Amino acid sequence: MQKSARLPLTRAQTAWLAALLLSAQLPLWMSVLDWVALVGTGLVILRLLPPVRRLGSTRLRALLLPALALVAALGIRAQFGYFLARDPCVEFLYLLIGIKFLEARDTRDGSLLVCLALFLAVTQFFYTQSLLAALLALPVVIALGGTLASLRAGAAAHADWRAQLAEPVRLTLQGIPIAIVLFILFPRLAGPLWGTATDTAARTGLSERMAPGSISELSLSDAVAFRVDFIGPPPSPRDRYWRGPVLSRFDGREWSALSHLKLGSFARRESAPIDYTVTLEAHGKLWLFALEYPLALPHAPTDEATLGAPVNDIALLTYDQQLLARNMVMQSVRYTVRSASRAKVTAVEGDVADNIGLPNNNQRSALFARELRSRVDSDRAYIDAVLAWFHGDPFVYTLTPPLLDRDPVDAFLFDTKRGFCEHYAGAFVTLLRAAGIPARVVTGYQGGEMSLDADYMIVRQSDAHAWAEALLDGRWQRFDPTAAVAPSRIERGLGAALPAGEPVPYLARMEMTWLKSLRLHWDAVSYQWQRGVVGFDVRRQRDLLREFGFDNPRPVQLAAAIAGVVLAWTALVLGFSRLRASQVDPELALWGRACRRLARAGLARRPDEGPIDFADRAATRWPQCSVALLRIGELYARLRYGPEREQRAALLVRLRVSVDSLPSVRKLRAQS
Repeated sequence: MQKSARLPLTRAQTAWLAALLLSAQLPLWMSVLDWVALVGTGLVILRLLPPVRRLGSTRLRALLLPALALVAALGIRAQFGYFLARDPCVEFLYLLIGIKFLEARDTRDGSLLVCLALFLAVTQFFYTQSLLAALLALPVVIALGGTLASLRAGAAAHADWRAQLAEPVRLTLQGIPIAIVLFILFPRLAGPLWGTATDTAARTGLSERMAPGSISELSLSDAVAFRVDFIGPPPSPRDRYWRGPVLSRFDGREWSALSHLKLGSFARRESAPIDYTVTLEAHGKLWLFALEYPLALPHAPTDEATLGAPVNDIALLTYDQQLLARNMVMQSVRYTVRSASRAKVTAVEGDVADNIGLPNNNQRSALFARELRSRVDSDRAYIDAVLAWFHGDPFVYTLTPPLLDRDPVDAFLFDTKRGFCEHYAGAFVTLLRAAGIPARVVTGYQGGEMSLDADYMIVRQSDAHAWAEALLDGRWQRFDPTAAVAPSRIERGLGAALPAGEPVPYLARMEMTWLKSLRLHWDAVSYQWQRGVVGFDVRRQRDLLREFGFDNPRPVQLAAAIAGVVLAWTALVLGFSRLRASQVDPELALWGRACRRLARAGLARRPDEGPIDFADRAATRWPQCSVALLRIGELYARLRYGPEREQRAALLVRLRVSVDSLPSVRKLRAQS
């Protein structure tokens, strides 16, 4: 055993290891840095080239590869600015398995690479638990079985690669029912199996800051922000304002949220309530999204709640009507909210002071605001005049506005007149504050697309939007200057509002192509996976078990149920295997049994090798068993190819006795 553990890697074993490493790296290609993906995968492919296979290993191990690992670690440290966190450690492991594979020479190195590959394969679930991630994990399982079988077969691995591939496929299919049972019955954990330091730049979504170009850049993404299931008909497009971060501070160029946090009270609705459930994708921030205006705190969906379970414990409401989660949204979260499209939001103490100040730049905007305010007799009339100016002047709604350096509001309003929603919302609030009207910027999403079967709504990053709120008559009221410039943006979405030739995200385009239809169908499947598998928590497990008569089952009952199902399935699989074996000629079954035992001991039969020749080769490998091995080859050849039909029963008995007399795999390995 000690000798076989350090046997040199064959070409077949090297190929299996390469397949395992590449299948573990593939799911991470979109998560790691570009240069890490290129170098890590390139090292695995480089190892398969003949010049690299012939390199001497002593100098390589002593100098080059440790230096390469050190350079990789320093490069990752320089890229991130730190090392002990999730992302840099995953990046380093991605490179490390390529470096280790480059210097692997024997089966012990291969065993270590198997362990490293399994660690790397698990890390993809740090980033996503989507259906695609689960499907991409299947090749790792298949390649793992083939690699282990190849390492076990030793020098004869090249002769049995089909069996090495078929065996893990068969075992995987047989294990799927057991995995489903364990998934349903095994006690759920309140949190994930692992906790990792998070990386702030790893998420996509809105920020607590807004500068010219920030939302327009985000709107180029087709990524899903959240999905919504409505209890009843969905609201009209003009009422689909999904409230997010509220920005009250302005430094002359960039809008940002206030640093202090104050709790608020819910608005008084002035329209029918809308009930819906949001499935929010991870974005690494605190805010939750809801239709304007939320009437109650979010809680667990009603179809997943348990009687007597606490509600309203996942978020809080700020004084500016934001919903903030109690913990950062680092994984998909699902919650039910009640909102109203029209509600009375009264001012609270500090609203005027927090939403009136302006810096000293953008003087042309301030002068224009004072002149326009002097022509009208009320704040409402002034706001109407500003919106009419946006509508009447040649302003252009575009995803590619020119860059604005100094005094960006002045440059946008009086020079370029080309901008996206953040330009219009920011300039509009600036004009209101310059006229003495408290105002603030609200960011979030506007719109949403119903799925193909109209079962739920998809809100994408391309629906990111910014609008304004003004304090009039003691209450906050929404105004959207983008609607004055491009009303089709509100009614029909981003694709209908942009001029021809603009870089519209594919799924935001108006035409329905076969590719868009395919992606929408895939989104529907992914959403059901998210709801049914990833979202299968303690509450849903209890509800499902209650349907099968397990009301608050004890751990002993669950263990008994799991054991019973596993035993029943095992008996079924073994019974089917025996049934198949009984349909095979008895001499073929006995010969196959002998060949499998010898293959597991390290000597596999070549496809072009006859029974006599294989028995001779086996007798040379194990001379102490040569009599039995030669007899097995001779008896099988006579039964399979000879004319001795009248002696068949006696020959079968002799063949069975000879096969049974072979030592176990462990003893054969020890004697080789």
